[in-house]
Amino acid sequence: MPDVFLSYSREDQATARRFAEAFQQAGLSVWWDQTLTAGEAYDEVTEQALKSAGAVVVLWSKSSVASRWVRAEATIADRNNTLVPVMIGPCERPVMFELRQSEDLSAWSGDVKDPGWLAFLAGVKRVVKRDRPSGTSVPEATVPADLAPAPPKDPFRRVRSMLIVAVALIVALTGTWLFLRAQGEPAAVAAASAPAAEAPPEERSIAVLPFRNISSDPEQEYFSDGLSEELLNELTRVPQLRVIGRASSFAFKGKDEDLRTVGEALGVNHILQGSVRKAGDRVRISAQLINPADGSQIWSDVYERKLEDIFAIQEEIARTVAQALRLTLATGAVGGTRNFAAYDEFLAGRAALNSNFVARTEAVSRLGKAVALDPEFVTAWLWLIDAYVRQGVVGSGTPEGVRLQDEAIDKVVSIAPETPEASFALSYRAARENDLSELERLLREATALTGSQGVRARFRYGQFLSSVGRQRDAISAFEGVNREEPLDVFMRTNLLLPLELAGEFDRAEAAMQDILKMPGGRDGAVLGTAVSRAMGARDPVRLRSAIEEASAFPLGGTVDLNSRMLALLEDPLRVRAELRRLFVDPAIQGAYGYSGILQWAAYIGDNELALQVLEEFAQRQASFETWAWILWRPVLKDVRREPRARELMRGIGLVDYWRKSGNWGDFCKPVGDDDFECR
Repeated sequence: MPDVFLSYSREDQATARRFAEAFQQAGLSVWWDQTLTAGEAYDEVTEQALKSAGAVVVLWSKSSVASRWVRAEATIADRNNTLVPVMIGPCERPVMFELRQSEDLSAWSGDVKDPGWLAFLAGVKRVVKRDRPSGTSVPEATVPADLAPAPPKDPFRRVRSMLIVAVALIVALTGTWLFLRAQGEPAAVAAASAPAAEAPPEERSIAVLPFRNISSDPEQEYFSDGLSEELLNELTRVPQLRVIGRASSFAFKGKDEDLRTVGEALGVNHILQGSVRKAGDRVRISAQLINPADGSQIWSDVYERKLEDIFAIQEEIARTVAQALRLTLATGAVGGTRNFAAYDEFLAGRAALNSNFVARTEAVSRLGKAVALDPEFVTAWLWLIDAYVRQGVVGSGTPEGVRLQDEAIDKVVSIAPETPEASFALSYRAARENDLSELERLLREATALTGSQGVRARFRYGQFLSSVGRQRDAISAFEGVNREEPLDVFMRTNLLLPLELAGEFDRAEAAMQDILKMPGGRDGAVLGTAVSRAMGARDPVRLRSAIEEASAFPLGGTVDLNSRMLALLEDPLRVRAELRRLFVDPAIQGAYGYSGILQWAAYIGDNELALQVLEEFAQRQASFETWAWILWRPVLKDVRREPRARELMRGIGLVDYWRKSGNWGDFCKPVGDDDFECR
């Protein structure tokens, strides 16, 4: 676990060496790769070092800005809150990293007594110290007058990567310095652990509870809710502050819960709450920052302004909260508006989209008005793109729906090119066209988004990983989403799927029981996961019990289908006949219905019907990520071995993706140059 990971381009190798040696002298262990160039892939050891480093120091220059891999490392570090950027030459940093303050050490010659270097070093050590567990020491940021000489180079210059790791572990135990440089191989600098020091400060975290609507018009609820969500999104621009997502914070809407209970449930040490009164062209907002541990008020204020000043109020509240927490609000956010009428339509449209299926036509209408009022409103365009999918005009493949979505996608790209927002917009087109390699690239870039769209991007990336058969990676992705949204039943339920597909039935069952204890957690979608697991385990006793429990919570056509099958379970021939009848019944068709028919067909061994359902899915579902996960259901193990199933995988682009990425997931593997097999 290195203290510092150095990210740089090969052209800046000499400068990177100065940084590595200066960090060494300051007592920090360093990992740096002397051969990293654009287009090279990480080896396993380097990627692990990147993820485990206390601080990732990115050296920005003209060449590193152009390096795809430096950008990727910076994106991962930003997501892990370990990014410490520094300018080593004049350049225009990628737009997404303009939000981060970067020290300018362009003129630094390597002098470890230089004031600019010492200030930068102090910042790096603060990040490293924050990341380390209690009992681990990071040397103080000041440098003694008598600096220790740089450690000698190790004579074994050709030690290979695996030996580097072993030697680094030995060094950590013996307390000696070791500097390894191997031409053409990853090089590492490791330092021994210092004596135990004080525990790192507690992580700063916050939840924004929905502000109460105290206007005379209850229909203004969307405005107070929208303001709360926008404040939440503003606070995600504060580096080193963990912000709980909307769904989890809004779980306490309308409830008079003790703030200590709220803080414990959400795992935060700060809560922002307040109220909104909107009357005519005026708005009055009160806000309070609370310590939930003891209920004490850290800060409060009241803002009474014109409605058109709402944007300044939001920024002022977010900045004041950041100052109260001794943090800094980053500037330069992409995608907002200063047009109040557009903002009001956006809040109403987003509220409609999040409410229910019926309101999605209204959501498209209101979001469309928002972008008509402000054509540069990127955030509204992104929600409109998603609204087209949820409304069904794109998923059904209607030419008009596809045209509308493409117009919205092109608009985002033209307004904010080469940003996570543009990547997220383009990911919808790549998903629709089943361009899987491009879809993965775009979703990885989109995970750098903050706020509600960031959660949505990371969720969709988890969906993608599950759909291409990478269940272990999907589990990790969904666990990350659940840390942001600990009380979102929908998000937490989606973790159950890759756990089931990976065969982790016990973990999935335990996770389901946790969800059932949550408000709104006992529903058909959650309980239906137990039916699938029982099918996968071929356990008729558990299957019967799971169906009986889930039948009390109807969901689409699936629960009704399960109940019908349960009544016929003792007669496989009648089950087979009923499944084939239902397959052509319009009342049962759709994602839930098809998924149920598919699993039951596989459960009774009717592989022919199962293959027909899979092929129908491939024809009807325009977006790959909304259906391909069903291929990996445990109960479909025998179906996946069928030649027609493998042909379907080729047809939807899976095999091309596996070969291009080199990652065949958890179920399939290549056989020779042209064939493959699945289990």
